[in-house]
Amino acid sequence: MKEKNKRLINGSYSMIITVVVIAAVVILNLIVNSLPVNLMQKDFSSAKLYTLTDTTIKYLDTLDKDVKLYYICEGGKEDDTISKLLDRYDDASSRVEVQQIDPALYPGFTSQYTEESVANNSVIAVCGDRSKVVSEEFMYITEFNYETYETVKTGFDGEGMVTSAIDYVTSDNIPVMYVLNGNGEGEIPQGFKDVIAKNNVDIAELNLLTTDAVPADAAGIVINAPVRDYTADEASRIVKYLENGGKALIFSNYSAEPMPGFDSILENYGVKRDSGIVLEGDADHYISYQYSVIPVVDYSEVTARVYEDTYLVAPMAQPIDETEVFRNSIEHTSLLETTASAYEKMDVQNMTTSEKESGDVDGPFVLGMLITEDINNDTQPETKIAYYSTGYIMDADYNQTVSGGNEKLIGDTVKYLCSSGEISSAVPAKSLVVDYLTITDAAANLWTVICVFIIPAAFLVAGGVIWLRRRKR
Repeated sequence: MKEKNKRLINGSYSMIITVVVIAAVVILNLIVNSLPVNLMQKDFSSAKLYTLTDTTIKYLDTLDKDVKLYYICEGGKEDDTISKLLDRYDDASSRVEVQQIDPALYPGFTSQYTEESVANNSVIAVCGDRSKVVSEEFMYITEFNYETYETVKTGFDGEGMVTSAIDYVTSDNIPVMYVLNGNGEGEIPQGFKDVIAKNNVDIAELNLLTTDAVPADAAGIVINAPVRDYTADEASRIVKYLENGGKALIFSNYSAEPMPGFDSILENYGVKRDSGIVLEGDADHYISYQYSVIPVVDYSEVTARVYEDTYLVAPMAQPIDETEVFRNSIEHTSLLETTASAYEKMDVQNMTTSEKESGDVDGPFVLGMLITEDINNDTQPETKIAYYSTGYIMDADYNQTVSGGNEKLIGDTVKYLCSSGEISSAVPAKSLVVDYLTITDAAANLWTVICVFIIPAAFLVAGGVIWLRRRKR
């Protein structure tokens, strides 16, 4: 009898322990499943492909509308990077919900948002009656390798495209920025077009020779370093648009020929460009050549994201000065400057050296300026002009040397001009190949001395010391 009771007690204990263990496992699973995705799925990719950047996180914090991200993909065919990226969105904001839709089970699902076929691993962002399809093929940047004759993936732009899509479907309207042409203005490189598009600003072309005025729907205009001067009539149309509260992004390049029409637009807002070009004397503030200036970034609404940790390059820029007299309603804010070691070469055509000479004008100089005007006396500026004194700031090769820093600046400038300074949603693509290291001339010279002279000398000295010690033995 005692033996029977003992077995019964032991069996009861075993059952209780089993129930407790099972309950503990269930509770542990519930706790683990409730933890944020970024704690449970570490991103070990070198480019942090599915880790959300601060830009996206800050943008998601401003969302005031609910957004659904439909991940269109057959079961078992998920792209690991895209899938994990979407998990981060679902986790980052209570306003964002991610749902996977298997097109094999729901073949007609995508037709309510687009008439075109939607490829596997694509995303559809939906908010109310607005939607945008982000195709998988556009999330990856590809290039053709002429050595292997294969197309290779060189970048991942999933976060940039998805965040832009969220911004698009939650926006009440999409602003249009008109790029002036007809006077030899430079084209906007594709990379800069992409970053403007990510900020959900459309680009259209405008020729003032064939148009009486800037269109009424213009959120802003772009004047990209015209080669031929504007006529008095063209300049008057631009000024009239700006004086009615218009927005403009203006670039200029050095020109041996005077351009009074173009300059009159700037002078109407109290600024003028000098006739020479800027060279930087501080080796920490130029790349390779002294005219490839790494500017000092002044903090403002425009430059907030590039203020501390982003390199910019402003090649062959001209100094921006204030005119002696301008309207009290106009305010000037410096965006980019040189150091005090910079100097201006006035006679550019006959310049024989980049070294500072007698007659060169001493810096510092302003290379980028924000011009605003309050035309309604309500303390809020209506007219906004961002002026950069070099069109080469949008050169693709120069932009690459600073790992896309110039793209970031121009994208944020457009966002400020067209969207009243709202937080930018533009996220740069992440490289799958290599990140470019920006090294100033001073740093390059220092490392040359260290690697070519100091390190070999240290080895020679150490070897000599060891040889002397062994010889004394």
